[in-house]
Amino acid sequence: MKITRQETVISFEIDKSIVLTCGSAIKNAQKKLGGRILSINAPEDAPPSMPRVILRLEDTILNLGLDRIQITTIPPAHVSNDIEKSSKFTLQRLASLLSEILPSMPKYNWAGVISEIEYPEDPLRSNSANEAAVPIFDKLINIDRKNKDLSAFQVQYGVRDEQHFVTYTVNAFEGRQIELKAPYQPGFFVVDLSEYPLLECGVRILVDINNKPNKHNENPTKDIEDIFLKKTSLVANIAEDLNLQGVLP
Repeated sequence: MKITRQETVISFEIDKSIVLTCGSAIKNAQKKLGGRILSINAPEDAPPSMPRVILRLEDTILNLGLDRIQITTIPPAHVSNDIEKSSKFTLQRLASLLSEILPSMPKYNWAGVISEIEYPEDPLRSNSANEAAVPIFDKLINIDRKNKDLSAFQVQYGVRDEQHFVTYTVNAFEGRQIELKAPYQPGFFVVDLSEYPLLECGVRILVDINNKPNKHNENPTKDIEDIFLKKTSLVANIAEDLNLQGVLP
């Protein structure tokens, strides 16, 4: 198991002057943490969620839109294979950023966290992502493929309780060593991925937890901590909860 990405979203009331509202806080975060600030010249009809300011750090990217903060963290190798350690690492990164930004943020609405988890084959058995998805398809889907090869696969479902919405998305992934050479002549050219060496493939699961809408949403920091605590428990039992015992690598 490898946690490849943790994406945290904090939604707030739309503020068309968000760059002015939070601009000083973003600069203070950069001074403390380093990184690079990018300003986006968004068109007037751009959706509120589109970033207006980006703060890019070594392992974390913060996108600031008119109605949300989106923070994507890439857990380093020494914690990426442990859900508790990767969550602790992510929370530390979030705390260093949000301590600067939250005091300037408009009224808070809801929070959510998406975790991307990969289960690579070891040893490598399949020749592609679609081939790696076959055992998952056969376990979860009651459809006769009539011995036809899979060309695509994705399953998604969601559940809710009193506090949270939880959505699971299951598909497959592959990684290849691709070296693109410039075409001899200007124009379009076609890349056949099957021609390049396969480095890894397996099952990818996205776990999306959020608390929207919820009348008890008051403290984004506590809500995010609660979501990470819930996610740690869910990931620990993910094979059983998704009926994938004996199938996940």
